[in-house]
Amino acid sequence: MRRLRIVATADVSPLAVIGGAERVLWEHVRRLARRGHDVRVLCRVAAGEPAPPTVREGVEIVEFASVRRSPLDFLQTTVLGARRAVAELLAVRGADVLNVYQPLSGYGVLGAAAARRLPVLYSFMSPAPLEYRSRRRMTAHHRDGVVGLAGLAALWLAERACLRRAARVQVHSDFSTSLLWKLYRLPAERVVKISGGVDVEHFRPAPDRRGVRASLGLPLDRPIALTVRNLEARMGLDILIEAMALLVRRMPDVLLLIGGSGSQRAALESLVRARGLDKHVTFLGFVPEAELPSHYQAADVFVLPTRELEGFGLVTAEALACGTPVLGTRVGATPELLGPLDPGLVFRAATAEAMADDLEVLLARVVADPVRAEALRATCRREAEARFGWDHVVDDLEATLVEVAAGRRPTPVALGGCAACDGALRASTLLYNGRRYARCPRCGARRVVALPTEGQTRHEYQVRYTQRFPPERIDPARRALLASIVAHARRATTPGRLLDVGCGGGHLMTAARAEGWRPIGTDLSHAACVAARAVAPAVAADAEALPFRAATLDAVALVNVLDHTARPGAVVREAARVLRPGGLLIVRVPNGAFHAPWVQALSRLGPLARWRGWDAYPILHLFAFGPTALRRLVEGAGLEVLETLSSGLASPAPEPARSGSSAAGRLVVRALTAAAVGAVDALSGRRWVVGPSIELYARRRPTGRAERAGDARP
Repeated sequence: MRRLRIVATADVSPLAVIGGAERVLWEHVRRLARRGHDVRVLCRVAAGEPAPPTVREGVEIVEFASVRRSPLDFLQTTVLGARRAVAELLAVRGADVLNVYQPLSGYGVLGAAAARRLPVLYSFMSPAPLEYRSRRRMTAHHRDGVVGLAGLAALWLAERACLRRAARVQVHSDFSTSLLWKLYRLPAERVVKISGGVDVEHFRPAPDRRGVRASLGLPLDRPIALTVRNLEARMGLDILIEAMALLVRRMPDVLLLIGGSGSQRAALESLVRARGLDKHVTFLGFVPEAELPSHYQAADVFVLPTRELEGFGLVTAEALACGTPVLGTRVGATPELLGPLDPGLVFRAATAEAMADDLEVLLARVVADPVRAEALRATCRREAEARFGWDHVVDDLEATLVEVAAGRRPTPVALGGCAACDGALRASTLLYNGRRYARCPRCGARRVVALPTEGQTRHEYQVRYTQRFPPERIDPARRALLASIVAHARRATTPGRLLDVGCGGGHLMTAARAEGWRPIGTDLSHAACVAARAVAPAVAADAEALPFRAATLDAVALVNVLDHTARPGAVVREAARVLRPGGLLIVRVPNGAFHAPWVQALSRLGPLARWRGWDAYPILHLFAFGPTALRRLVEGAGLEVLETLSSGLASPAPEPARSGSSAAGRLVVRALTAAAVGAVDALSGRRWVVGPSIELYARRRPTGRAERAGDARP
């Protein structure tokens, strides 16, 4: 691989590794240097005077100072200091690529004349303005009020400038990708995901956990939970302590170890005393890195009770590498790290009651059943080795730096033909949640450019979707909508056997049974099928491979299915195959022709609007069909369209609870939309399909492609 001259710039120094940012920076640069690259680090000194330029493990480290007399002085001296320092550095020896880790020093470096033509990779660890906001009043440098708002705005502007200048942006998680969209409207196509890492040789399971406990002076036979955090408000340690107050009533011998230091220690210790937990909660203080593995090894469970901004969590990877299961809140990247490993490792809610319940279940699981506990520990270790070892991480980082240095852009995705009419798709300017969409100029259908793999789709709907939207839950508006759909279907044909594809919790089947249908269901999710079986038979199956003979069903419902699947044409053809001649197809999808213009307009209102989710009220999934495109899709499968109309307003799935102005804004938008659509429906006699969703009813012709295709299934 090409040897690169790399200049990394950061607002933290690898000479003092005291947190996650310093750890990531140091592991990156020293391992790149070990691979033969010429690596220099330009960084702001944490405090005091900068050290003389030094070489450590093959990495040249150059520090510069800043002045903290006032926030304005700090900003100016950081930017100008970085600018002067990089000019001197590049004058001595040029560079092939710049790797920027934080915005203030990065803004200074990128403004230097010598750096303006160099390619840039921005390593986004956490959004600088939100980090600043989360630390308000924690230190003298993180102000509140007008000064704080000015500091936040300055960081936002500096980070936005760095991101715009970068050829690629590295993130540690999908959560960080979503933050880049909300704060900076950065398209996902410019993002590369390279996870955080762990030294799997330093952090490893202990052959004798009881011996480790004895060496630390910990009890041998008590269940032990551990957390290592900065003792600050956003870490959620107060909620964890409240959870312990509930848990000790059921597990009187449980012990919580809290490692770390911070401004909230006195308040947390006071809370422990107030709850009478002196014998159940122990503060360890700052735990040196050399001692961290033994603490992870000694614990039965590591707890991550974070309230906000968990972009990755190196402690999660460290604990897993030691074979210690991690139980974390549904905050930031934690669910995407722990959910695939074991859904039971994610708290159901960030409340003291839920934490106490889930912690009790996991502790009982790992303490009461040694065989199961060892299996879980082995799984944790394998996960850390496979996904988070620093060598794997730096493999990806090195490849990305080589691409950026060479000026290579990501390989464009082949768009192919339109699913609805076989026309040629063309790239468009439409972005939704950071994803770019292509458009068919012939029928207007839109499709996300980068379709998920089959494995990603299965994981989304078998695991993540049912966690976000429990199948047994349904809001009243959606219940009424489903009832209206099956009532309309009954007017189109005589009730018989109705298949609900993507049946969820069986709510459409409930409405269908009330209208005289004999419902059955399929869903990718086993959990959804279990919930639906309380209503009618349901089986886990792919919508493209339905487990039914040809021409045996009287109706098939595809309600909010075709916009979610990667191959909507194949799904419609499979529905046509199982329908009897004259059988009814029921389709409902969001109206892409309605939502796309709103997406374009609302997403440009700025970060505040995107943060509140206003731009996400319009709905675009993998595919966005308008009325014309949907008709062509269905007719292409050999079906005769009977009717296309605007569908009633309802959430496409039960939404998680929202609060505050975000929820109020959505309610206002929904109310105004409902009024406008209702007026147009009344004026047109429902002939104009202008609403947010489309219903389509079609009939299988007596002969056609679907029937001639035959069937080989039993």
